[in-house]
Amino acid sequence: MFRFAFLTLALLSTARAELTATFLQEGETDVRLDRMVALSVPAGMPPTPFLKAGKFDAEWKGSIELKERKRLYFSFEGNGNAKLTIGGEEVLTEQGSLGAEKSKRLRLNPGQHEFSVSYNSTEDGSGSIRLYWEEEGMPRQTIPPSVFSTEATDQAKLGELKRHGRQVFTHQHCAKCHTPEGGFGASPMPETGEIAPILAGIGERVTEAWLQNWLANPKGMDHGTNMPNLIDAKTPEGLQKAADLAAYHAASKLGGEKLSAPDPSLAKAGGVAFHELGCVACHDQSAADASRVPLNNVASKYLPGQLVAFLKKPEAYHPFTAMPNFQLSDDEAASLAAYLTASSEGKGTDLGYKFPAGDAARGAEAAASLHCGTCHPGLPGGVPTAPTLDKVFTADWAAKGCVSEGDKRPELPVMNFGENDRDALLAFSKTGLESLKKDSSAEFAERQVTSKRCTACHAMDGNASGLESLHSSTAALAAHEKALNERVDQSRPPLTFVGEMLFSSYIESMLAGTAKPRPRPWLGTRMPAFSAYAKPLAEGLSRVHGFEPGKPEKVEVDPALAEIGKKLVSADGFGCTTCHGIGDQKPTAAFEVGAVNFALTPDRLREEFYHRWMDNPAGVTPGSKMPRYADGNESQRTDILDGDARKQYQAIWHWLHSEKP
Repeated sequence: MFRFAFLTLALLSTARAELTATFLQEGETDVRLDRMVALSVPAGMPPTPFLKAGKFDAEWKGSIELKERKRLYFSFEGNGNAKLTIGGEEVLTEQGSLGAEKSKRLRLNPGQHEFSVSYNSTEDGSGSIRLYWEEEGMPRQTIPPSVFSTEATDQAKLGELKRHGRQVFTHQHCAKCHTPEGGFGASPMPETGEIAPILAGIGERVTEAWLQNWLANPKGMDHGTNMPNLIDAKTPEGLQKAADLAAYHAASKLGGEKLSAPDPSLAKAGGVAFHELGCVACHDQSAADASRVPLNNVASKYLPGQLVAFLKKPEAYHPFTAMPNFQLSDDEAASLAAYLTASSEGKGTDLGYKFPAGDAARGAEAAASLHCGTCHPGLPGGVPTAPTLDKVFTADWAAKGCVSEGDKRPELPVMNFGENDRDALLAFSKTGLESLKKDSSAEFAERQVTSKRCTACHAMDGNASGLESLHSSTAALAAHEKALNERVDQSRPPLTFVGEMLFSSYIESMLAGTAKPRPRPWLGTRMPAFSAYAKPLAEGLSRVHGFEPGKPEKVEVDPALAEIGKKLVSADGFGCTTCHGIGDQKPTAAFEVGAVNFALTPDRLREEFYHRWMDNPAGVTPGSKMPRYADGNESQRTDILDGDARKQYQAIWHWLHSEKP
């Protein structure tokens, strides 16, 4: 989850989560921390994974913190019943279809103002709500998460802890050994369907020496791994078992084409690619930073040519890998592999083990006895023999089993837990297994933002991306590339309002790697693909912001307005085409970098967000190069549409959606 910094990956920037959200349903209560007042729950889906589908109530509580005096109107959108209270005073109440009214104008002084929104869903359990504010000269817009604050209650902390435990439970593949007696049902938590890497043919991909060390001590090789210790490498028997297992895997070959190692002379170009792609945001070459994936074992791990193949398609043998697909060209993959190999040569982790000769036949027996096949498809031991999940949830995890620190039975795996993971699992254990049989689309998206390290590259809720502070550490790799270093703006779009800004259909294409052309081709740090979860993640991001997922609806274009819009974007209007291309038509004189091609707008942008952006681009994205064309609603072009900026922006919107903009 990205709600609480202490539950996320260390040192990655995290989103703010500064409202306490309490959900009530038939005597059951669930509490979590939210970023904003926004909700989209379809009928048949529970409002949270710890409640069931059906009618529910919700309340968000905290404070609005203002740096300067504002005179604000507040309004809702959605359906159900909603009430807004500020400073103990009820300022807006609506029932049924929300959004027909707005509050009286409130004068709020600098400082904190007690705040709450109470909400009742519809009778069928569907719910939708979004909260907006506006003032004179500022159009209606979502209240940014950065103005909210709250004192997390014990209930909220527990709610976050059990959510973290639920996520750890699936990341550790606990339900592969402990299967539910009746299955997970039709719509389970998506992560319950994840599998560990497919190891068929691994003998053609990695070295036997690396396999020995990995099997002996996974966490010693990668501090962030979920792979448990299954053997005791401190004993001669354990070292023999590791050697046997490594021999068994090394013998697994599919008869694939033998690949050649990339030309070492490509390493310099690969260093440029490493810097330009921002790889340092997620990877540490020294293995000193526990929050990032180490790269020091690359040279000792991959057989010739196999790193190139992995970089081209990371998901080939692990569909749910956190390593995304950057859609590298052959040249890019080869040069990057050459650099990673050269930079890690001789730097592999030395665990100090002396392995005996391994035996593949004994390794197969060991794989079966360790039930490796329960997590890794195709390996021996794929039929679980551990107690069912139903029985596991009746036990005290603190006293017995894999989570217990006191249970030292040799047949139990030694789990590689991170900070807070054990406490989180114990909290989750008391909730039962029912939450694994359902999910909240929005909460799924929040979990993926963390597990896929989205904030490593993207700023969010006023927090800088991880790359912001790390990128300079690899700048020397590209210092000789003058053209690259002359590019001024390499900022990536923030994620704060992504589900409100873009249609889920377009987000899905971005995540699937099918969005062509790239909206920001000038960025060296291109958007990679996370194809396994593109659709549910895109839908979840929309629901995080209270929007029903979907694709654009056709805009009925007013030809007269479109013609005015065409003039406004030209050099005779606001000069938009100076920076923005239109299909195959290039911008006339883009400064520093490009801007998103206007031809992509109809498939990408929601209309309400477009108007908000046009009114004050820097207010949405601080530091944006996009100029502001109006003060309040008074346009710089007073001679067009009476100088009414919003009418002018509407004209541009019609032009953008015309058949041939």
